[in-house]
Amino acid sequence: MTDSTDIEIPDEPWMSHAFISKLMTQVSLPYRRPKNGIKEVVRRNGTLTAKFTATGDSLPYGKYPRLFEMYACTMVKTGDPSFDPETRTLNLGTTFREFLRLLNIEIGGRQLKTIKPQLDNLFRCAYTISNDTDSTSNGVAFTVATKWQIDWLRNE
Repeated sequence: MTDSTDIEIPDEPWMSHAFISKLMTQVSLPYRRPKNGIKEVVRRNGTLTAKFTATGDSLPYGKYPRLFEMYACTMVKTGDPSFDPETRTLNLGTTFREFLRLLNIEIGGRQLKTIKPQLDNLFRCAYTISNDTDSTSNGVAFTVATKWQIDWLRNE
């Protein structure tokens, strides 16, 4: 066990704390690749239902889409300059390497093969969230990104 005095708190706010939506603490994207090409997953917690529907090749799964969601929520919640609330635009850097640095992910050749498909799938994913009781029905539907542009292979 590590003594808490041995833990180093990074200087960057993103690395010292992070935010995630209340919804994603209750229901979340799949951790493993859905079998048999399943393109829709429904998660329930009481009256809360979240449906994730792939509009691309596959549903996003694993740690990288979750990490990105946490990063995006943190930038929005902390008022980071990378998020423009007027246009609802999140600047992810000018290169893939810069983006990996923002997320504090090790940079190497394997990351593009691993992370690119997951983020492509995440940006194309449609969410339907509802909280239905016997007397009320509430819900919202949206895609993670209505528009995106990522120059994956642009040089520094």
